[in-house]
Amino acid sequence: MCRLFGLYANRFVDVYFSFYVTPKGSFITQSHGNPDGWGIAWLDDESWHIFKEPLALYKSGRAMELIRRIIQGKIIVSHVRLASTGVPRLENTHPWLYKGWVFAHNGTISKLDLLRFLREDYRAGLEGDTDSEVFFHLIVQEANEVGDPIEGIRGAISKIVGNNIGFSSLNFIASDGERLYALRYARGHLDYYTLYYIERPCEGLELRRLSKETRQLISMKLASGEKAVIVASEIMSNEPYWRLIPNKHLALIDRDLNVELIRI
Repeated sequence: MCRLFGLYANRFVDVYFSFYVTPKGSFITQSHGNPDGWGIAWLDDESWHIFKEPLALYKSGRAMELIRRIIQGKIIVSHVRLASTGVPRLENTHPWLYKGWVFAHNGTISKLDLLRFLREDYRAGLEGDTDSEVFFHLIVQEANEVGDPIEGIRGAISKIVGNNIGFSSLNFIASDGERLYALRYARGHLDYYTLYYIERPCEGLELRRLSKETRQLISMKLASGEKAVIVASEIMSNEPYWRLIPNKHLALIDRDLNVELIRI
């Protein structure tokens, strides 16, 4: 399927370590099994920016330099893709930006059934032909209709589940520029459709328990006062502080980096 990554920090940060250095589960390693595209969205002081390519992250000739030197933000959402619906092309590559939201998804949903609930004005903004993008627009539609992102997410899930629309997983990471949202909602294969989060620095952090690479990174971030919450489909370091988001729960991260788990 696909792999997800999201981050919310108290200052501009890069994700070079998570993409290329971490000794466990780096994003470039994950891209070998998810070779049909990659993308990254980041929020600076003014607006969202997105870079994506319909090819494997590990094959990209631009990714490393961009991630090392250009891409920095307080909120970052990224994705590596294994295509299930929609051929590998730029318009089908996650994440997408729509009406101030960014979104990336892991799983499959019955697209034709889902389209029945999408109003024409929200259909008109679709770029590609994936089920994931339709799901995204449905969430934005519902959130705008009720004026509340969490209730909008509930409404979109309710339409899918209540109308018996087929899906494998509704797992996603999204942001409206104010908060980071990470949903884990799978019908089966819970050992695959995982979603973890970690708060850095962690309470009771013991640097001696970490790998040399991770210890150096965390020491540097502690010295600079940097704090962050990371969400990912897989555990991405050897830190023992990763927490599994329960199935059918939404992790909500706010600007103060508080994490709230909400049953959906």
